[in-house]
Formats: sequence, C-alpha cells, structure tokens
Amino acid sequence: MPKPQRPSPVSPVSLVRPAAGTPRPAPTGQVLARIAAEAVAAGKERVRRAEELLASIADRKTRIGQEFYEMGRELAELCDGKYNINLGYRTFAAMIEGRKVLSRAVAWNLLAIYRSLPRRTANQLGPQRSVEWLRLLRVEAGDDATDEEVRTAARQPAVVQGRPVAELSSAELRELRRRTQERQALARQDPAAAQAHKLARALAQQLRRRGAEDALVTARYARAWRLRIDLALPAALALSKALGG
Repeated sequence: MPKPQRPSPVSPVSLVRPAAGTPRPAPTGQVLARIAAEAVAAGKERVRRAEELLASIADRKTRIGQEFYEMGRELAELCDGKYNINLGYRTFAAMIEGRKVLSRAVAWNLLAIYRSLPRRTANQLGPQRSVEWLRLLRVEAGDDATDEEVRTAARQPAVVQGRPVAELSSAELRELRRRTQERQALARQDPAAAQAHKLARALAQQLRRRGAEDALVTARYARAWRLRIDLALPAALALSKALGG
C-alpha cells in the first residue's frame, strides 16, 4: 500500500515589492520635520492675524461711535480664536490690557453688543445706549437668566414700556434699570417669587417646543405676579398653528 504523501511545507509569504514608479513613504524623521515646519508656519500666520486685528481695533478707536460694531466683531475673533496664546498672554483680558488697545470694560461692552444685538439695532442705538439696553434686559430677565435668554430678548424690537429705546437717553435707561432692580428686590421678599420665575422658565420651554423658538417669558411683580410673553410674528404664527388656530 503506497504511503500517503506528506503535505509540502508552507513557503513563507514573500514581501510584495512596490510597483515601479510608486513613491516610497518618507522616513519618519522627514514627516515629523514637515509637521513641525507646518506648525511653525501656522503659528506665524496666527501672530500676523492677531497683530492685524489689534492694529485695526486701535485704528477704529478714533471712530468708535461709528465703528463700534466692527470693533466688537474683531474682538470676538481675537477672543474666540484664543490668539492671546500666540502673543504670549495667558488670557484674552491680559492681552487687551497688556497691549493697551482698550480698557477691559470697553472691550467687554463691545463684545456684548456684537454677540447680543443685531447690527441694525446696534447702529440705531449707538454704543452707549446699546450697552444700557443690554444691561436693562439682563436685569429684566432675572438672576437665573442665561446669556442665550438675554440674546433672545435682544433680538426682539428695542421697545421698553411702549417707547422705542432709540428715543430714550442713556440716563433714562439707567433709571429704568434702577427701578426694575428695586421692584425685583421687593419681589424677592415674596414667597411666590421663586414659583413665578420657575413657571416663567417652564412656560418658555414649552412654547419653544411648540415652534415659538424665540419665545421670551418674564415674571414681573406689580401688586401681583404676572407673566409676560414676548413673541415675534413668525413665532406667534407657529404657535397659533400648533394650538390649532
């Protein structure tokens, strides 16, 4: 009886040679060097852009009454992009103070205007009234209001107590804010205050879920607690449809 044939040993897998003309991968050292060079170039570009923005802001400062909104846009780019790191400053505030472009207070005000107010509203009000309008909105929104809630209020028509904000002076807006703070201080002594503000926040969330995305609900005290709902026309129409109107 013939012996069974033994299986031939498996030959080792041969390495496939790259086809002729195929570029060989660069050595690791060259790859790291290229990455480092690109990082250095990107860092230099960021330094150039930061200096460009700072120079533009300094130049616009002499025309701040007309160009405050663009100054806020450039400050936002510097802040959000963390360009202070490229210029050797630990924080954005340290960079602003270190370069003596603007005071910290002015820089924060311009940033708040740019981030909160539509350009058209800001241009109608001017820098100082825009700041006072935002401060009043912040107080009216209450201590627990988020920045987004204040921005939502700022996107509504700039009207207070039936009067366009553009017709009010900065001093009048400050007085309105003072009175609002006094009312809120008295209201906080009322046990129903927490419940009223909680209900206002819950109602705003419910309205937004029903399509009124810019709904703003505020709790106010005037002899009794009342909730005020502010809706832009598109949001009011969406809410009316959602309610079957």
